[in-house]
Amino acid sequence: RANPAQFASVFDRRREEEEKLSRLREKKEEKTKKEEEAFPFRADEKIEESGESSSPSSSSFIDSSIPVSDQGFFISGNLYVDEYSAATISDLPEDEMTVASREVFGCEDAVETIDFQLPGQDLKDASGRSSSSSPLDEDGGIMGDEEAMDIRSERKCGGCGANYHCIDDALPGYLPPILFAREEKKAERGGGEASLCKRCHLIKNHHFLPNVNVCPVDYATMLSKLRGRQEVLILLVVDILDLPGSIHRALPEIIGKGKPMIVIANKVDLLPPDARCGYLKRFKQTVEREIASAGFADSFNILHTALVSAKTGYGIEDLITEIHMKWTNVRSSMRDDIFLVGCTNAGKSTLFNSLLQSDLCKVRAVDLVERATTSVWPGTTLSLLKFPVMRPSAYKLELRKRRLISHKAWVQKEAYARKKALQTTGDSNMAVLVEPVLNTYKEREDELQPVAVASLLDATREERDDGRRGRPWSLEDPVFAKGVWCYDTPGTVDEEQILDQLSLRELVNVVPNRLLRPRTVILSPGRSLLIGGLARLDFLQMEKKRPVWVTVFTNDALPLNVMETERTDEFMERNRGRAVLGAPIGDAARLSLLPPMEGRVIEVEQSEEMRRQRKEKDESLVGLADIVFSSIGWAMVSTHARKVSFSASLPGGRGLSVRDPPLLPYAALLRGARIPGSDFYKVNAPEFPVNLRRMEAEKNRRKFGVKRKERNRDE
Repeated sequence: RANPAQFASVFDRRREEEEKLSRLREKKEEKTKKEEEAFPFRADEKIEESGESSSPSSSSFIDSSIPVSDQGFFISGNLYVDEYSAATISDLPEDEMTVASREVFGCEDAVETIDFQLPGQDLKDASGRSSSSSPLDEDGGIMGDEEAMDIRSERKCGGCGANYHCIDDALPGYLPPILFAREEKKAERGGGEASLCKRCHLIKNHHFLPNVNVCPVDYATMLSKLRGRQEVLILLVVDILDLPGSIHRALPEIIGKGKPMIVIANKVDLLPPDARCGYLKRFKQTVEREIASAGFADSFNILHTALVSAKTGYGIEDLITEIHMKWTNVRSSMRDDIFLVGCTNAGKSTLFNSLLQSDLCKVRAVDLVERATTSVWPGTTLSLLKFPVMRPSAYKLELRKRRLISHKAWVQKEAYARKKALQTTGDSNMAVLVEPVLNTYKEREDELQPVAVASLLDATREERDDGRRGRPWSLEDPVFAKGVWCYDTPGTVDEEQILDQLSLRELVNVVPNRLLRPRTVILSPGRSLLIGGLARLDFLQMEKKRPVWVTVFTNDALPLNVMETERTDEFMERNRGRAVLGAPIGDAARLSLLPPMEGRVIEVEQSEEMRRQRKEKDESLVGLADIVFSSIGWAMVSTHARKVSFSASLPGGRGLSVRDPPLLPYAALLRGARIPGSDFYKVNAPEFPVNLRRMEAEKNRRKFGVKRKERNRDE
């Protein structure tokens, strides 16, 4: 017989476990009530976990019952800051795009077990795709694979350029079956404004970045059609934070040589001000040197080099002025079409949207063309997007000139106010380069486009379903047919970039999305600098013992670690894959997809005469060279020693280069005091440099003015 005391202990243990579970459940409910209702996504602390459930010591931040294709990130923040939090589509408000067309229940949802169910039977078809993602036929049933594969449309998404389909929601261009049928009927009636696919709809309306499957674009085949068109203007968009990695060196062979080109260095708003004046001029000189070293100065006719920020509008108006001045003929019209080309993540789509709202686009097409979809995920644009270009007549250019002159004083006052606000508050957002992008002709549409043309075209249009004459304006109208177009082309990942090797969570931490802050460390031989878990810089040796400062420019989400070189491998083995390093993130299966760390020896050397001049001017902290880690950032070396050598490493060893002179040579002067007991310096708030020449000239002007007044009084 069993002892009753044993049963009592079992009952007590079960009761304690139930009470513990109830307390945990109550805490979870209280935490859920405190979360914001606007975006009810999961808490940020869950992102710090490993995201893969295969490891016993880590748990997934996404529920395993939700399909993998539904994983993504919420985007929130102001004009300069983007914040991301892990989420799924089930957290979004219900609408036609986020609600499934029908719900399928499997055997795991059954109340009781069915005895006659065949072993291994499931609800998936032969292709492995769940029936919930299959399109519906007219009777509401599920179509077969052969019939579903034929459901594709010739119409394209207005945000990414992908063809519409209702086959798989994990592919760009997907529309639910009901919306897909509605889009087909719209095409039969003669077109109309293009809608957005599911991915673009989630990005634009819900700030949700889904992790969909994007097939690599055959970049060479798509752009090879430009070889037969010599009189086209190429707008080469490069990422100034990723030079020379964002310059595709095979571009002359793909599109042909000898074409006119304007080089556009984008994302200049993310670069902080240097400690000496003239840093914008040094930015432009650095871009020109990189373009020349890539061979583009000999392969193309470089018309202009522009520094712009497609996000804040800086430099956009000057770029449009250069296009009007250098790409018009004697009849005051554009010579030929304009093409935006460049690598992925360079900002082509964002620049396309800025130009669409400016004086470069025809007024009546501003509200007809859908804005291009932009995201941190590379390869968002999958096909050609376009808008008609305005014909710059003398009258229109005069209107534009008057507007720019009237707004010039306001822009200068705004820049002065931001400078004062930076000195007062220390807010880094006040150091961002910002300029407005306006449309001169938007309010004069009726004057520039006569109503008589619309009346003549309206007489030949079909009758709409609501009984009214005419149909909505579209880009197929004759008024746009014979004009010049501006195209946004897909990008490609250069062989020197590592963007294609990173996951969505890692891209959020690697790609900069706010003003870079220079972080300075002091190194000695035998010590190593780790940038997250992706870049490594080992200090090998130097001729004489001199202090060596390394200033790092990367995303703040990538932490810096300095340690002995012999301990670096052990540290990487213990922490690689954990969210504490920012990237890479994942278990052993994810880390096995990354190539091993490889690198090469880099020597930074200065001549004896240069070293003597720098010593006389007390410029030992001026940077000698930049060690560039493509797609991640760069590290500037500052020292008074004649020669130092490093070993730089990246996954696969690609994307390593040396830039001499540096992009921000005086940034080390902006460092704060050294943190006691560490190799790091405090990071000061950004500040604009003081123009010493202007202050000296102002002082002399005041002094001579006083002397002149005294002379006049004596006379």
